[in-house]
Amino acid sequence: MAKARFTDEQIADFLQQAKSGVANNELCEKYGFSLSSLRRWEAQHASRVRQQLKQLEFIGSAVYAGGLLFAVILAVAVSKAAAAWTLPLFLIYCIGYIYRFRQLSARHIREADTSLCRWGPGACNAFYKFCWGCVGIVVLALGYIVVLQFQ
Repeated sequence: MAKARFTDEQIADFLQQAKSGVANNELCEKYGFSLSSLRRWEAQHASRVRQQLKQLEFIGSAVYAGGLLFAVILAVAVSKAAAAWTLPLFLIYCIGYIYRFRQLSARHIREADTSLCRWGPGACNAFYKFCWGCVGIVVLALGYIVVLQFQ
């Protein structure tokens, strides 16, 4: 097997420069690699990021389902008021998941394509969307409670 000309750190630096807006042709000429090599590195990096996002989604949904099952058991065994105390934990978990997803996906998504990649037709992370839905419902419910208090 041939020895690689560039280390993983150098390749990561090239990809970061390409992501930040440096023209691909300029990078290729400056560091002496072909455009096809850059595209291959981008594809390899993208597949690693997609794999990490799928793993994050699987773990996130499993933890959420386990927490939901715990809340149901708590409601049946103890009381509904005790189970209601798990709702802030769910909300904190959703916000944490959104943060981790955005950090991980930002490694590959260009700044101009961020919203399209996270919400557009190519976005497939259902748990990310579910977490945003949960956060939205809580915000609307709190707004409704505040409005009722001032009437």
